[in-house]
Amino acid sequence: MQKLNPSLLRDLATSDAPLCVSLYMEMPAGGGEHDHIRIALKNAKSDAMKAIAAADADTAAVSAVEQRLQDLNYNDVAGGSDRRVAVFIAPDLTQVVDARFTETSVHVGARFRLAPLLADLAQTPDHAVLVASRDRACLYRAVGGALTEQDVADMPASLTDVSKYTDQQEKGNIHGREDSGIPASYRGGLMGPSGPTGPSGVPHHSMGGHDWREDHEEDMRSYANLVINAVQKHLNGTNTPLVLVADERLHGMIRSSTEYPFLVEDGVTQHPHTLNQDQLRDLAAACLRRKVEEWRAAAWDKVAMSLGRGDNEASAD
Repeated sequence: MQKLNPSLLRDLATSDAPLCVSLYMEMPAGGGEHDHIRIALKNAKSDAMKAIAAADADTAAVSAVEQRLQDLNYNDVAGGSDRRVAVFIAPDLTQVVDARFTETSVHVGARFRLAPLLADLAQTPDHAVLVASRDRACLYRAVGGALTEQDVADMPASLTDVSKYTDQQEKGNIHGREDSGIPASYRGGLMGPSGPTGPSGVPHHSMGGHDWREDHEEDMRSYANLVINAVQKHLNGTNTPLVLVADERLHGMIRSSTEYPFLVEDGVTQHPHTLNQDQLRDLAAACLRRKVEEWRAAAWDKVAMSLGRGDNEASAD
């Protein structure tokens, strides 16, 4: 089962086969052996078989689609959001989609019927929010307007998990102007006028001739890389949109360390400590809504091509 996303929708919209079955099902809640779900699936299969039998399609295509329909089982359809599952079957394709829609129906034609899915695209989809600062890194799952913190394996809890500095070094300018820390919280200060070690008023970052600012920069980049790699692994295969919330410096480091295809472009470039959870949720959702509008506009033309192509089911929309 795959969550609905614009890329998947475009792939379905451009599918062209002798016979396409679009099956929109509601899976009732059930306990024990989940007989309710099995009965719903059996009834949906029966309705689909009747629609296929009435279709004027190539015999080989009909046989292939019927076999794929028969192979559909409980494990394929259990677990959809709001217990809604859409199944798209062609002679060489079976795609089960977790989506939100209002109708339950069966359609057979030369193209998949996708109109019921458009309402899902208009909504802000479930997404993940990565919140990162030097003091803390955490991942939230946003579902139905609520944030739930996730347990992410191998993700460092803070920069100190990967830092190589001694306590004495950390008391210096690492907390000052070079820091990716809390705004207006500089704890390091400028050095006073100096002798041969450096010009007046310039912080002295060298210890024993070594500029440890370079080490701090390397630690920050390692931290950013470890955080995003752990998040990517956690989200792998889910196609979950990811919104990044971090200050500008750490935001850039994390973004340059990843090729996660569903990372939302803009994100929130603001220090997380300046935001309460409601603000965090709302800003992340606003970023995603802007992206959803872009996705929806990009998908619409190709989705429209799958409608009104002469098959009775599509032209009804």
